[in-house]
Amino acid sequence: MSATSAALLAFAVVLLWPGRPSVRRPRAPAPSEPASPSPGSQRRRAVVVALVAGAGAALLLGGLPGALGGAVVAVATLAVVPRLEPRRVRDRRERVRAQAPLVVDLVAACLASGAALEPSLVAAAAAVGPPVDHDLAAVAASVRLGADPTTAWAATDPALGGLARAIARSSQTGAPLADLLPRVAAEARAVHRAEAESRVRTASVRLTAPLGAAFLPAFVLLGVVPVVASWLGVLL
Repeated sequence: MSATSAALLAFAVVLLWPGRPSVRRPRAPAPSEPASPSPGSQRRRAVVVALVAGAGAALLLGGLPGALGGAVVAVATLAVVPRLEPRRVRDRRERVRAQAPLVVDLVAACLASGAALEPSLVAAAAAVGPPVDHDLAAVAASVRLGADPTTAWAATDPALGGLARAIARSSQTGAPLADLLPRVAAEARAVHRAEAESRVRTASVRLTAPLGAAFLPAFVLLGVVPVVASWLGVLL
């Protein structure tokens, strides 16, 4: 059993060992753009976590059951860990969703003042700040270089989908974009409010589990155990 665990830990060390340094230094990400790990590094970390979890289960159980249990735990961990969303990605998505209504309002105000779409996006990006400013700056730069607006907006966060659809609808039908954006901002605020209320309800439901775990033993000791003991005394 110890030999199996040692082999698993040795393989994990080999995977974690830093590779050969490259001569060319990687490009540093922009200040407003979060540096996301590559799929290869995520896969390697998942394998390492699975091996460590399997080795821990094998050491805890021991013998043949430990070997089988460690293999099951390693496979299950390898299947579950890659599906977990990193906290940094989740935080960025939530911040973009919170900033989306303000972005739409700022773009609508700039358009109502007579500015064009591209300067309006740049002004909104400068006013709102990270992380949504990177998406808006990228869209403005792509449109400035002659890219298709639909393709440029496809690379942005899904929270900006309402703004992208309004711009596409305005370009196809000729409807004033400044008249469409207030409705888009209201819808974005409604979606963000509904998600916040859903998280609050979920948190209130999850809080009942610790409360139940805290009060249930006291209820059993103070209410159930004396009654059962009195019954047993009468019966015996």
